[in-house]
Amino acid sequence: MKRREALGLLGALGASVLFPRRARAARAYDVVVIGAGVFGTWTAWYLQRAGKRVALIDAVGPAHSGASSGGESRVTRCAYGGSDLYTDWACRSIAEWQDLSQRASLPLFHQSGVLWLHREGEPVVDSMAKTLGKFDLPFQRLSATQLRSRFPVLSLAGDEAGFFEPRGGALMARRAVQVLAAETQSAGTVVRQGRALPISSASGVGGGLPHVELAGGERLSADQFVFACGPWLDRVCPEAMGGRLFVTRQEVLYFASSRELTGTLPVWADLPFYGIPNVEGRGFKVADDTHGDRVDPDTLERRVRDETVDRARAFLARRFPRLADRPLNESRVCQYENSSSGDLVIDRHPGLDNVWLVGCGSGHGFKHGPAVGAHLSSLVEGKESPIELFSLASKRTEQRRAVQ
Repeated sequence: MKRREALGLLGALGASVLFPRRARAARAYDVVVIGAGVFGTWTAWYLQRAGKRVALIDAVGPAHSGASSGGESRVTRCAYGGSDLYTDWACRSIAEWQDLSQRASLPLFHQSGVLWLHREGEPVVDSMAKTLGKFDLPFQRLSATQLRSRFPVLSLAGDEAGFFEPRGGALMARRAVQVLAAETQSAGTVVRQGRALPISSASGVGGGLPHVELAGGERLSADQFVFACGPWLDRVCPEAMGGRLFVTRQEVLYFASSRELTGTLPVWADLPFYGIPNVEGRGFKVADDTHGDRVDPDTLERRVRDETVDRARAFLARRFPRLADRPLNESRVCQYENSSSGDLVIDRHPGLDNVWLVGCGSGHGFKHGPAVGAHLSSLVEGKESPIELFSLASKRTEQRRAVQ
């Protein structure tokens, strides 16, 4: 080979590495997954394990800072009132999270347990106990006296009690998704950056989507497609999700804390507030589960408001008085994206037979990532049928959340 030819070849190789989207011709895949959050990444992982040729595409990257899967930590637990389905999925998912955590170089799951604080006699707690008992899952019911003895950091009234799930705990959210994405990439999944343009029935050929087009003009062809676009799902799939996605502003605070202050306090919920103790030295996490103002995830001002801090401190003064005056270490503004009921969306696109949509999981969906991915993989392979609870037809344009 002549020197000029060799230099030309090296130049071409360099261009393909530095600018892969321009140099790489469109490839055919079995499945293209759009969105590398918890749902999309677990779906790609299961599909790859099933022997599919998979591409996982994200506009920025797995669990990026603006994504709903991009925060530091998430709660995982099994109690869902009387819902057998969510309890079963959460339980099965915990086993997968534990396995992934064991494979990772840093922990992804901290099994501290989850403590629900409530008034004596609340019916939902009886439903939780009944459902967990049906699945032979452990739990404890604790009186105010027992709670004070076990968790001295708590301030409790005499008619308050606790419901403790020892199998639950905290997931390191961003880290877990990125570890999973790297794992499936090592196994053969193509993981890359790209922003998908909107699709509709008009995009179809013979009732199916032939390809997804990325910003810049590249087209990725596949037999089937999964759109897991989080708070952008209604923009990428407007025909299916228009008016059915509720994106709200949510604020998270981390107060300076220590084991000396909190003792062995587990993950806790005292709705609408919930939180995580000082896991990995991050601070005492406090968040309000109440849905905030509806927002645009692209223009959302991600600075916590003073009134949010004041409200959190008032709650701490009542429930965790030792922490009420602790310095605010860190704060974060993220978003929920929910359906009208709070139930997930996992369904076929109404005008494209080879397109699946998944989303609406904020506030409770992250923990179910493994079960969602397994179910979607089975849907793609034709081994399962869609579940009515997650159907597009069951979702409305007025929000009446019923899932906690």
